[in-house]
Amino acid sequence: MDNQKFFCPNCGKPISKNDIFCPECGFNVKKYLAGLQAKSTNHPNNNPQRPTQSAPTQPSPSAEPTASPEQPHRRTPRQAMKPWQVISVVVVFIILIGGYLFLNHYYGKTATADRLVTAIKQDEGKTVASLVKSNDPSFKITSSSVEPLITYYSQNKDQLAKLKGQLTSTGYVNDHLAFVNSGHKFLLFDNYQLKVKTIYPEIQTNRAGAKLKVNGKVLSNKIGTTNPKKIGPYMPGEYIVQTSDTVNGHKLVNNGKYAWIDPTSDDEDISLDLQTISYTIKGQAGSTVFLSGKKIGTLNKSGFYDIKEYPFSQDMTVQLSMKTASGKVVNSDKTKIDMSMDGSTVTPVFSGFASTDDASDLINNIWGDISDGTVTDADSANDDDFDDYFTGGSTSIIYQDLLKMVDSYQKNDHIDDYEMEPTIKKVVPYDTGQTMVTYDIKYTFDNGSHDHIQVFEYEAIIQKSGDNYKMKTNRLTNKVSDYDKD
Repeated sequence: MDNQKFFCPNCGKPISKNDIFCPECGFNVKKYLAGLQAKSTNHPNNNPQRPTQSAPTQPSPSAEPTASPEQPHRRTPRQAMKPWQVISVVVVFIILIGGYLFLNHYYGKTATADRLVTAIKQDEGKTVASLVKSNDPSFKITSSSVEPLITYYSQNKDQLAKLKGQLTSTGYVNDHLAFVNSGHKFLLFDNYQLKVKTIYPEIQTNRAGAKLKVNGKVLSNKIGTTNPKKIGPYMPGEYIVQTSDTVNGHKLVNNGKYAWIDPTSDDEDISLDLQTISYTIKGQAGSTVFLSGKKIGTLNKSGFYDIKEYPFSQDMTVQLSMKTASGKVVNSDKTKIDMSMDGSTVTPVFSGFASTDDASDLINNIWGDISDGTVTDADSANDDDFDDYFTGGSTSIIYQDLLKMVDSYQKNDHIDDYEMEPTIKKVVPYDTGQTMVTYDIKYTFDNGSHDHIQVFEYEAIIQKSGDNYKMKTNRLTNKVSDYDKD
């Protein structure tokens, strides 16, 4: 190596002896080399003559001690980070920041509300339970205990649609449900949960020794009649409560379906008496009768079915299913039965079809105007709107035929007066939006000396038009009677 080159005693980098300071670490090279030179000059091995003794001299007050050469302070050389180390640090940093941002979003109010609503939709009881809390120490939150809440919202889609908005806005759902921040996750993130206020219903029945079940679980084999039995705690939600007993070999059961999602104290006070009920179901002959969803028979030829001393239940319903004249099978609405209907006649309604009252109004209006004898009178108000009773208005064949009929009666010299009296016999669904009406018309012709009476049966198809019904077809099906009366 060049004599002018050597290694910095401080950092180890190659430098020149002519450098005053190390260009790498700033070490005082000049001072260091001077110190080395002075030390080498004063070293005993460099002076072969033995020193002569001389009398000691007193130190001079003004003399300064000889400075010893400065010893270098060595430091461990700094090593630059390798590329893979730099990349590792950056990756770890990105992971930490990304993880924080992800978890901050995941445990946020909106994301947590999304998970709760999704878990309810998909019937994930375990997930729902993890997002629920209660201040009731006796209420154990499990996938089973939250099932009534899931059942309620699965059967009430409109309420489930509102739930997410309620959770993410104020968090208030009702007095029994609220979405609250109950602390922190890992000391850093929000911890939103559905806080529930538990319910404690009270059940009473009229028969001592009756069995009590809630959602299929037996709670008591001998519920009393004097004091209500308090049950709970329960999660707000949908419940099926049942009382049952056997009386004279006949099993009595009363099922009650209760949506205790935000119950008042009155809502939680339940009476499930064990009673029997009798009533008659009326409809189209041959229609199938369903009682609380179970097929029990068909309407007789007269269109009736008798229910006698049947065990009454709070959720008892009656529904009819029939095949229309057009061959289509239609179902009536479910009619809820209560004890006030005991001894009555129940006529289930087929939505979208004319009721007996609707049909009666139309038929009576048509034949009432004809009986008035004014449908062909240009000065009559009836002439202006008589065609409104028919599909197609004045172009209707029925309308035109009736006008011709009335005109012939008015021109008949043997008829002093006439009257038409309708009687509705049957109103049944026919096809989509169409109803078949079977009715009689009693014609009474005043011939002066006597009355000539004829009764004819008709079948008409009527259908909804706006807010009213109109006659589409009208067919004479049978001559019922024909006689004279003095």
